[in-house]
Amino acid sequence: MTERHLFLKGRSGTGKTTWLLSCLKPYWKEAGGFLTQRLMDGTGETVGFCLLPVENMTEPPPVTRLYEPGIEGVFIEKTPEGWRKYPEVFETMGAEILDRLLDRPERYRFCYIDEAGGVELKVKPFMERLERLLDGPLFCIGVLKHSDNLAAMGTRVSLSANAAPDRNRLESKMEQHFHCRILSFAGAEDEKMEIRRMIQQRLAGTAEKECEG
Repeated sequence: MTERHLFLKGRSGTGKTTWLLSCLKPYWKEAGGFLTQRLMDGTGETVGFCLLPVENMTEPPPVTRLYEPGIEGVFIEKTPEGWRKYPEVFETMGAEILDRLLDRPERYRFCYIDEAGGVELKVKPFMERLERLLDGPLFCIGVLKHSDNLAAMGTRVSLSANAAPDRNRLESKMEQHFHCRILSFAGAEDEKMEIRRMIQQRLAGTAEKECEG
């Protein structure tokens, strides 16, 4: 089986997104897709998450940002009444991001997906596009939400009773049908070097060229 895509899964805090962005920095001008950005308040507490399109950026964006009213793409938010989710963000902004990739894949060197397997699992228009993208010619790389992280999300916002099985089915389908290589990531140096090597081979055509980071 030829592996077509590369995804990492790991518990929160292992640095999987930070490492991927470091290795992808030399190629970022040709990226499409999205990053899930963590929103923080002035004390450093997490108060939400937003979907951030990455195309037309000269370098990878920060993985966190200060929360401000009116930020676009917020799909989880801490409010005075408690945590709220807005899955409709994936029906609109999320679907539009994927449509651009599906309509003109030749414009992009790769598609960045960070992350898959969360709030959007029950958003049919988004998931249908995601599967079409994974079945297409464009190299996809990113993060698959770890099952423990999904469980932690469920303590903040209400998830469907089938959220965990849906996430597991997505992982199985990614591996078996869409030929994704899904690597467990804990932040070890040997893991980092292997991921960097695979990215260089795929995007630079050589394992000798150094990634920036």
